This record gives sequence, C-alpha cells and structure tokens, in this order.
Amino acid sequence: MTNKKILLLTLVHPDFLPPVYATGQVLRDHGLNIHILTFDSFVPAQLDLGDNIIVESLGNHYSAGLTERLKLRRKFIERANELVHENPAAIISFCPFSFMSGLKIKKHTPLAYLVLEISDFILPVFFNSPLSNLRNLRALKNIHKADFLATPSTQRSAWLAGRCHLVSMPHTILNTSYLPEKEEGTDYETYKTLVPPEFLDKKVILYTGAVNEEHCIMELVRAFDLVNDENSALVITGIKDNEYCSRVKKIVLKSNCEDRIKLLPYVTRAQMLSLQANANIGVCLQKEYQESVRTKMIAPNKVGEYLYKNLFILGIASDYFKPLEMQGIAALSTTSTPVEISKALRKALVAVNENGLKEKIRTFVKDHYSMQRQLKPLIYYLNEIANSN
Repeated sequence: MTNKKILLLTLVHPDFLPPVYATGQVLRDHGLNIHILTFDSFVPAQLDLGDNIIVESLGNHYSAGLTERLKLRRKFIERANELVHENPAAIISFCPFSFMSGLKIKKHTPLAYLVLEISDFILPVFFNSPLSNLRNLRALKNIHKADFLATPSTQRSAWLAGRCHLVSMPHTILNTSYLPEKEEGTDYETYKTLVPPEFLDKKVILYTGAVNEEHCIMELVRAFDLVNDENSALVITGIKDNEYCSRVKKIVLKSNCEDRIKLLPYVTRAQMLSLQANANIGVCLQKEYQESVRTKMIAPNKVGEYLYKNLFILGIASDYFKPLEMQGIAALSTTSTPVEISKALRKALVAVNENGLKEKIRTFVKDHYSMQRQLKPLIYYLNEIANSN
C-alpha cells in the first residue's frame, strides 16, 4: 500500500468525531497518504497530526441555514469527485451523508463505511427532520453496496445486519484512539490556563463532550455534591448558552462544592487533550433509551480517548462498559440517578489511588483498546485489494 492515497469523508469535523483522526493516523503509519474532507470545526485550532495527513474543510455547515447547507453539501460532493480522479486506493466514509456521497463518486474505487453514527428511518418522527430521515433511509437501503462495513460495537453490527438483511455481520471496530510509539506529554502549561490553581493538587473528575440530558450532567453535579470529597474537583466542558446549561449553572451555584466545580465552554481539541492528560477520572454517563436506536446501543468516542490518557472510567452499566468494569478500570452506576452515580463515583475516587493503575490501563490500551489493534480488519481488506490489483 506504499505511496497510495486514501480519501476519508465525514460531515462532522474530526475534532468532534475523533475516530476519523485515529483511522487516518493508523493508515498513514502503513504508508498511505491521507486526505480528510469535511466541514469546519466550530472551535477551530490547528492540531498536529504528523506527516502525510491533510484535513480539508469546505465551510461552516453546523450553523448554516437550510439553503446554505444544501449548497455546501453539493460543494462537498463536487470536491470529493475531484479527489477521486486522483485515483485513491479507497474511500472511507463515517456517516450516512458521507456514505451516500461516496456511492455517488466512487466509480471503481473501493468504498469502506465505518458506521460511527447509528440511525434508523422511523415514520412517526419523519417530519422532525425530513432531510436527515430520508438520508438515513437511503443509507440503510444502499448499505449492502459498501465494499467493507464496520460499526463500533457488536450490538450495532448485529442490529445493522438484521435491519438491512445483510448476508454477513459487519466487522466491529471499537471507538478507540491512535497510540503513538512515543508517549505524548501532558501539556501541563495549557492545563494550568484552563483550571483554577487550587485544582492542581486535586483528583480531577473530567467530562468532555455535549452537555445535555442524555449525558446526565445535572445528575453528575448533584452526585459530586453528595460525595463532597474535598480532595477532588469536577471539570465539565461543552457549556453553551441554552436552557439545559443554564439549569446546570444554577445547580452549581447552589452546590456546597461550587468552588471545586469548573464549567468550561467547548474547548479546542488541543485543550481538551491537555485536560484529559491531567485528569484522573473520565466521565461518560450516557443514558440508553430503549425506544431509540441511536441511544440504546452506545459506543462513545470519549471512552477511547479517556483510556488513551490513562483515565479511570465513570459510567452507567451497559453492555459496552461491562468489559471495562471487569478489567478493573471502570466504576459503573446501576442507574442514572444522582445517588447511584455518587456510589460509583466514590468507588472511582478510591480506585485512582491504586498502585499501578495507570500502567494497567496503558497495558490494556496497548494490547486491545487502541485503533492500531481495532483497525486490523480494515487494514487486511486494504492489503487484499492492493495485492489483487
């Protein structure tokens, strides 16, 4: 595969879909030149990905109106079509939009679909977002045309096989991080600019991601208040100017631990990585709503990032998290209530005192939970098509 190009397509910028970065970095290490085509990040900042990786953004899609979004999507397909004329070894898509775009322009180029966003077509909620629902339907009906197919959990792979009547189950490639040969630094100087000085000698509980009801942020703040451990601090990123975040701020103001809680807006990816590198516990309290396909088979991006940074995991019991609990690197709440989350948080705060915990996490990541390990089925496929040409 030496000196071949791979085209990666994603609607969401890789800053907020980090497995795209990790996939590109692993394939780059196998001698491939990576071109990522996407739209703008809403917290733009240059990130050093190393050599032979190009990230090309085509405009502000996330806050554009409908007409402008449609124009940008046409521009995306036109640019992807231009890049296909450079004869990439393969196209890799990560969402329904990029998959359908890939089908339109692939010609004879192999198309891999890593289904990071699980979605269904449900008629009762069609008019909530007609364009998205129609795109989901087209992706489901055409998914058998992918030359290589994978999802980030066994549950999702099984569901997709049944939903789309596939002759074989998709591969499972967990949402993990790229593991560089040389361990990265902690970027402590950046970290010190993000948190109060008194946080620097405390056990830091960190949440990075979207702040909403689905991710139990209010419950997390209340659980932290119930534990009331003076040697710990809570840092939450992703605070926006909306009703839910306003409620979170009010709860913090009434908390007995207000001076040990730091609420941050969305930060750049480099800032987020510095927070993760200096924290102790990574929070992923995602609820599973059984009536919603999108939430009942969770496969969070942030778990791979947390573990890569040697963080102990605080989560809610699910099939996805159970293996991590069995490894002794996660504490799981039985439900999403503040009381049950506080019980798991107490366990996590005790666990981070364990001698050799970071080494245990590091070994688990190296042996199993890194993108180098997880991406082997795709690399095997790419080698097969290279050898057949």
